Amino acid sequence: MEVLILSLYSGSLFLIVSTVAPVLLRTEENKDIAGRFYGRILWRFYKIAFFLLLVYLILGSAWRGLLLLLGLSLNVVVSMWLRSYKRRLGNIENYSFNAPERVRFRRVSYLSTGILTLNFIISVYMLIREVL
Repeated sequence: MEVLILSLYSGSLFLIVSTVAPVLLRTEENKDIAGRFYGRILWRFYKIAFFLLLVYLILGSAWRGLLLLLGLSLNVVVSMWLRSYKRRLGNIENYSFNAPERVRFRRVSYLSTGILTLNFIISVYMLIREVL
């Protein structure tokens, strides 16, 4: 059962990191709408992921579950900061590409995707360890 839960978590992370984020965040037009859509997907993913990791924590290894929950929690904190910063900025397209506000937003957005990628790598490593 633990392998199934970890597989679902890893697979959903893979989908977010490899498909959803690159497609939506690299769009040239309507960046504000694409970012809003990505944010909605991400917040729904967080709810599912936390549920999966709580079940994994109960059924599987405590330290592995805590490590994965910590990584996901870090991503949630970064996403919360991004959301509040975005609300303060308004439409991101109103700023030039090199405006300090937009550069800061972009860097933290990349940080968020990087943390998700790291979470994916860790979860795949743990999955392989569970199977072997």
